[in-house]
Amino acid sequence: MDTAELDKIAKEADEWHAKLEELYKTDEMINKLYRGIDIWFSPIIENPEIMFLGINPGAGYYNNNNKTLVHRIEPRKKPEYVDDEVSYILKRDWEYVFGNKENCLNRRDLLEKSVKSNFCFFATEKTNDMKKLFTQMSGKLGAAPYKLCGDWTRRLIKEINPKILICEGKQAFELLCRWSFPNEFIEDETIKSVKRGHIGSIIIIQVKRTISTLNHAGEIVNQIQKSLSLITSSNSSSKLK
Repeated sequence: MDTAELDKIAKEADEWHAKLEELYKTDEMINKLYRGIDIWFSPIIENPEIMFLGINPGAGYYNNNNKTLVHRIEPRKKPEYVDDEVSYILKRDWEYVFGNKENCLNRRDLLEKSVKSNFCFFATEKTNDMKKLFTQMSGKLGAAPYKLCGDWTRRLIKEINPKILICEGKQAFELLCRWSFPNEFIEDETIKSVKRGHIGSIIIIQVKRTISTLNHAGEIVNQIQKSLSLITSSNSSSKLK
């Protein structure tokens, strides 16, 4: 893993944050939409079993810190999904999927060693606000936000090199496939709105969410189990060679 490349991604994104931060002070629309930059929701781990990819950060920090723009470009000390000081619906759902209950994965250790980021590092109240922010960035800063985020995400994933990449919703998956790895996703199967395929050697799982809640948790468990078995089989084949 090239940490210099990850630092470069953070520096590039932070430079755009600085431009947005200046506009936030004077521009009514940017002030209404922009909530800061937040890149990592976990430590940086090379070749993790599991990496999560969301759409973009929400406005939790902004709303809980006197409307202060979030500015976090460094990795967290622990994955947010196992941080007892954090509580929200999606975290609860992943704790259930990986938890020690009947019909669950019983693999909390995978959450503890997981990586989490987003396609877009810029925080907004809602996903639709991200789209509006991108329109503002294009018009007022001459930016190509989808292309920028797609490039950062591609480079970040290539450095992290997860075995399984879980896209947290259809939009995150579509953004990944359109802007980061166009025409590279090969589908293997879709059952109950849970899609599994691969980009190169990385297994991709796309889950469906209604607002923040995961749909078809049982099938998510099933597809993660299948993916882990595929990884184990692949590793065994490599050793035999």
